Amino acid sequence: MAIKRTKTKARAKAAQNPADQARAMWLAGLGAVSIAQKRSGELLGTLTSEGADVQSRAQKLAQSLRADARKQIKGALAPLQANAKKAVQQLGAAVQNGIAAALAKLGIPSKADIEQLTTRVTALSRQLKTR
Repeated sequence: MAIKRTKTKARAKAAQNPADQARAMWLAGLGAVSIAQKRSGELLGTLTSEGADVQSRAQKLAQSLRADARKQIKGALAPLQANAKKAVQQLGAAVQNGIAAALAKLGIPSKADIEQLTTRVTALSRQLKTR
């Protein structure tokens, strides 16, 4: 026990002397620089490894988010595409009906009229040949 008290008293005296305090601070600074130099390579390797891990996780997350966003967009666009397709078909039918009506007013036969006449002429031709 006496030895511990002696060391404690010696440290207390050293801590009181400003020159000893300055020297202790200087040595602590040198020790910190030395430790930093020794561990800098190890620290750099650790930081590099951690950075690569973070980058990999971030890329995976970005890919996952991009895939999810594509799925959501496709899901949202599907009904719009179906509605647009129906609207285009309805518009096409309306245009065809309008053109057919305009041609009928002008006395121009439709494709169906021409097909009917062709069928009728063919039938009449057969009848004439058989007679």
